[in-house]
Amino acid sequence: MKKAIAILMVLASIPFLTFGIIFMIAAAGGASGSRILVGLALLAIGAALLISGIRWLRRLAALSTDALKAGAVQLARRLGGELTVSHLRAEYRISRERAGEVLEALAAEGSCERERRDTRLVYVFEGLGPSLSEKRCPYCGTKLPVNIPVRQCPNCGAQLEIRKT
Repeated sequence: MKKAIAILMVLASIPFLTFGIIFMIAAAGGASGSRILVGLALLAIGAALLISGIRWLRRLAALSTDALKAGAVQLARRLGGELTVSHLRAEYRISRERAGEVLEALAAEGSCERERRDTRLVYVFEGLGPSLSEKRCPYCGTKLPVNIPVRQCPNCGAQLEIRKT
């Protein structure tokens, strides 16, 4: 229903914008000040309807279930692989029930797992946890921290590889 109203707002803006342009063209041909005012008023109404209708449609698209699922995964990636209902709710300004539905749908798909921690429920996305990297020599097995600006192994001189653990 909300989507239909937003579409009708966008469609209703078309005649206002069209007649506003026609009045502005007519006002350019003559020196009538009333045509300019009417044209500006029609253009303002049409622009307001168009902008508000497009904003409403974008908000509805951003709050669709698929968009919220994708957004929840992106948010979990930023937060280290763990997400709560409150995190999702605060990020997208949605109700607690809606955030819970989205996270439960992700859990039902197997994208995440529920974990009870004290008094809160945390959804853990296994593949999105932070990964650690290390420099390792492929020949002698020497391990070095990544933040050291060395490209060759100090023991054997081989090219170091960076691997995620």
